[in-house]
Amino acid sequence: MTWLRFHALAFGDALRRLAAQPLATSFSILVLGLAIALPVLAWVGLRTAGTAVAGLDTEPHVNVFLALDASDEDARRVERALRAHRDAASVRFVSRVQAFEELKASTHLAELLALLDRNPLPHAFTVRVRSTAADRVEGMRGEWLRLPKVEQVLADFEWSQRLGRWVRFGDRLVGAATLLLAAAMAFIVGHLIRLQILTRRAEIELSQLIGATPADVRRPFLYFGTLQGVLAGLVAVGLALAAASWIAQELSVLTPAYATETKVLFLGAAEAAGVVALAAALGWLGALVAVRREIRRFSAP
Repeated sequence: MTWLRFHALAFGDALRRLAAQPLATSFSILVLGLAIALPVLAWVGLRTAGTAVAGLDTEPHVNVFLALDASDEDARRVERALRAHRDAASVRFVSRVQAFEELKASTHLAELLALLDRNPLPHAFTVRVRSTAADRVEGMRGEWLRLPKVEQVLADFEWSQRLGRWVRFGDRLVGAATLLLAAAMAFIVGHLIRLQILTRRAEIELSQLIGATPADVRRPFLYFGTLQGVLAGLVAVGLALAAASWIAQELSVLTPAYATETKVLFLGAAEAAGVVALAAALGWLGALVAVRREIRRFSAP
């Protein structure tokens, strides 16, 4: 079990080095944690936005609203005309009573709506259309606006489709930023390890003279970089959780005013562990590159 003893000694040496300079260690870990927390927060925001967009109706449809004085017979005549249209894939009728009940159930305005003397909502139709070409949609709107008792025709699916495309673009942007910040973290850890190696150059050269292998020299520095990565990952998760909790609290106060609720979806336990593991791997990688390069310099004639 000699190898286990060597690893235990290297781990202990890395811990002592971290504790020897608490201020410098805390500062470097905080900087690394902030660098990791930024893409984590961006990912949380995009995940929340993506969930909200997924709940939107992004299929191409046109909403047809009747006048408030339209009767049930008027609604049936409009429905027949809509179903007969060549570009209508399906037609869904929403009565004014159903719309009023859905509004009360899905918003925070139930008490206010209960005070109204009459239902302010009209009969309406949701028409799934076969084409989203601007000229075809505009032609549909013109035809349906001429139907008796039709008050308004809205094609409001385009904004949700654009929002979905922006969310997907944000995913790619966050992925690119994550790669850049990961490279920056590995570079920072490597630079810190390089400084550690330079301050202990005489010790390393002496250990090599008495038979220490390159693996023996590398081991404490690899543990040092890995520990820094683990601590930075924990700090990043904590900072991102604190920021997400604050944002969720602010949204809980803000969104009811717009008759909706938005929940911030934070990392699960497995995802948070993945962030810490990735940070540890980057710390290890940065330490490995730095220590190999410096050892080669020591060995060069």
